[in-house]
Parts: sequence; C-alpha cells; structure tokens
Amino acid sequence: MTSVPFFSIVTPVFNPPVNAFRDCSTSVAQQTCTDWEWILVDDGSTDPEVIQILNFIEMNPRVTVIRREKNGGIVAASNDGINAAQGQFIALLDHDDQLTLDALETVQKVLIENTDIDYVYSDEDKVNEDGHFFDRFRKPRFSPERLRGQNYCCHFSVLRTSLVKELGGFREGFDGSQDYDLFLRVTEQARAIAHIPKVLYHWRSVQGSASLNADAKPYALIAAQKAVQEHLHRVGIKGVVETTPEFYLKTTRTLTKKPRVSIIIPTCGTKKRVWGREMVLVETAVASILQRSSYSDYEIVVVYDSHTPSEVLTQLSKIAGDQLVLTEFTRPFNFSEKINLGAVKATGDVLILLNDDTQIESPDWIEGLIGFLEESDVGMVGPKLLLEDKRIQSAGHYFKIGAHNAGGGSAYKESGPFSVLTIPAERSGLTMACVAIPRRVYEHVGGLCTEFPGAFNDVDFGNKLMLHGYRMIWTPHVELFHFESLSRDPDVSDEELELVEGRWSSILNADDSYLPDFESSLANVG
Repeated sequence: MTSVPFFSIVTPVFNPPVNAFRDCSTSVAQQTCTDWEWILVDDGSTDPEVIQILNFIEMNPRVTVIRREKNGGIVAASNDGINAAQGQFIALLDHDDQLTLDALETVQKVLIENTDIDYVYSDEDKVNEDGHFFDRFRKPRFSPERLRGQNYCCHFSVLRTSLVKELGGFREGFDGSQDYDLFLRVTEQARAIAHIPKVLYHWRSVQGSASLNADAKPYALIAAQKAVQEHLHRVGIKGVVETTPEFYLKTTRTLTKKPRVSIIIPTCGTKKRVWGREMVLVETAVASILQRSSYSDYEIVVVYDSHTPSEVLTQLSKIAGDQLVLTEFTRPFNFSEKINLGAVKATGDVLILLNDDTQIESPDWIEGLIGFLEESDVGMVGPKLLLEDKRIQSAGHYFKIGAHNAGGGSAYKESGPFSVLTIPAERSGLTMACVAIPRRVYEHVGGLCTEFPGAFNDVDFGNKLMLHGYRMIWTPHVELFHFESLSRDPDVSDEELELVEGRWSSILNADDSYLPDFESSLANVG
C-alpha cells in the first residue's frame, strides 16, 4: 500500500432521476481529494438523458463507464465495478446520492493515520428533492451487536479492496440488503474498523424510497434476515433471527451452556409504597424471581445490613427456601463493598447484580441476559429498566461530562433516534440495578471499587471493563421494573463526583461514544 490511499468509487447505474444523477456526478467531480477513480456500471439504462450524462462523465480520464448488455441487477452490476477497481479502497456510492466535497479527503486522513483499517464508515444525513439536508444520523463507534439488528453503518462505507475481493464481493440472493451482507462479512474479518463522526454522505429521499419508508422494499428485510442468520453461523453464535414490525431484526440466542447463576441482592429491608401499596422491596424482588423466572439453576445471595428487621429475613427464607443464601454485612453502608461480599459468598459462574427495588417482568430474563455472555469478550449485559409507571428508567449509559441514563423518562414504546431504544447494542456503561457478569470477568477487573460507596460504582466498573477490552451490551428484550433509588438516598457526594471525573475524564468526555445519536436528540430538545 502506498502512503496515500487511492479510492475506487463504485456506482451501479440504472435509470436514476436525472437531476439526482447530475448532483451525484457533481459531488464526485468536486472532491477536494484527487486520489480517486470513478467506476460507473450502467445496468442497461433506457433513459436517454441518463445515457447522455454517462457519455459526458466518461470524458473525465478518472472515470470508467462499464456498459452491461442487459440488466443484471444491483449485485451483478456492483460486482462488475469491484472487479474493475484499481484503488486500495472501494467507496460505495448510489447513483442518486451525494458525497460531501471533503468525503474522500476526510477518509484518506483516517486511513493514513492507521494503516490497519480495513473498513471505514461515516455519519450520514438525507437530502430531499429541494436540496434540503435533514435527519442526521450520528452513529456510534463500531457496535457489532447493533449491526446484527440494523444496517446502521450503511453510508458512507469505504472498504479495503483486497478484502472485498477475497470475500467474493456482493452475493447473489441478497438484493436489497447486499451491502448489509457485505458489511457483516467484512467486519468479521477486518483488522480495524473506524467510524468518522461527521456527515460525509447525503442519502437521497424521494417519495417511495427506502430512505423515507422502511417498508418500501419488503424483500430487503427478508434478505437482511438471511444475511444476519448466516453471519451468526459464521461467528459461532447459536440463535434465530426474526424480522420485526419496526423493520429491524431480532436475534433470540440459544444457550449452549446453562451455568450456575448467583443473583446478588444488597438490602436493609426497606419498606416503601409502590403501585398504591406498601411493600418490603427485597421481598417483592425475591418473590418475583421465584414466581417468574423460567431458568432454574440459580441461587439468591441476599447481603443484608445488621439492622435489617429479623421478620424480613424470616420471610425471605419462606419465599426462597434452600435457594437463598443470607450474608450479613456489618460495616457502614457501601454498595460496592456489599456486592463484593456477595460475590465472595456466591457459587455461580455468572453473577447477576440486582437491586432490591426491582421486580422481574420478563420470565426469560436470565436466559436473555446470559445468552450474550457466551461471547468471550462480553463483560456485562443489562436489561431495559422501567419506572413504576412503565416509562423507561434506563437503556444503558451515555457519557457527556458525567454519565447519564439513556432513555430516562421516555415512553415505554419510544423507539429513540434511529431505533436506538429498540435494538440490542453495545453501551459505554450499564445501570447496575440489574446486570449479568461472568465471575471470571468480575474477578479479572477486581470487582467493584469500594471508593464509590453510593454513586458511580457502575460507571467506574464499566470503564474498567472497557479498559480491559470487554464489551457491554444492553438489550430491550429483557424488562425489569426498577423503582429508582427508593431503597436509599440518591444524593451524589462531591467526593464521588470528583473521583469519577478525575479517574475517567478521558472516557467520560469522549466524542465518539456508543450513543451519540441519543445525546444529540436530547441536545436538540433542550
């Protein structure tokens, strides 16, 4: 590879809207980077104006027009372009879309900085027939789990040519989602993947197009389902992929192992009013586990303060029987220390940390959490947490000068920007009201830091996981009620705030997080 990457822009063409095609051509011709060739594959266009434009474009020495004798479809046309590519990288551009003028230059700078990158994708927006740009998609850093639910990478995608050719380019049988299938295969093999948090691509939106109506091409969703199902097989994940009414994909994992699970619940036996009646929180939490869980191999480790009423402990024993492990905590309140003690007493290979102010909603909650843990680099998994009125309490953490709960206060069925609240995905952190963690991972990173007795212990723990290369996944397909902070004082001390910011400021203030689209939506509302 030369020190300056050369790009082959590949564009299959078949009777695009003439004005859109002209705009597309202008966006390429005016690139600030000059290290490119443009390969257009005319797939049997019949519009005389389109043919005329192709003839004009071909006068540029950087442009190659390949004319197919008959229409073969987007896969065949795109592969003709790939086969003709001379550049080290292939840049995919649809015939009615536009690149920003600095698109290739921006990608080129990233590739020069890291020569191991095999795939680059950028943010995108949409452009309507009047030339108005709207609906910016601020994408996350590479999120393999989210990619299994939706083709969020999409535009602008630049891929190393040698890898694309090695994988056979686009595959027949995936029309409408042929790029999705390719991205899945490329990301499985790529040495490094880069996200550029900047709009480099304008997706044309016209009435009836897929950019405005997800159901405009129903066959594309079926092809996407097939692509993800085959992807799971290649990477060794057992599961079934389904399409959803919201036009994304849902993977239900099949457990290949059934580990012993230890559910660790810290408590002091607090009694509060929820749903109009007074309840002992920990009793409600434990009862819901016993009554609703479809998974059977678990124990419940309750770490209780010394002043916990004895009648609460007696009732817990009646509810849980020999599945209950009672462990007394004799020191001043420290959530982290209590959890660490519970982990010492636990016998399971998987630890589920659970607040006492919770109630199980999904019967398959344990399976739904631990299924992700069969991937060795997944360090923690969390569910969709719901408030008493069923609004969302947390959909994981996003960082912006601190840590915040994504979706907090949103309606139960709120999908969030670009479906971020409906698709399992990596997160920068998870609310520790309910998380599943492999014991080996918990011990590897040293458990919870006792310097955070009340707040930010989950933020600190999550950042330790990231530092050690583990992924954290949030799933909306497991639901629990979390009667937020009902069991203790929710105030945050200045010392804890200073400690978490001092220790993790480089991560907390990072621009390229897993939820930039969500942060942006809040900023726009504000």
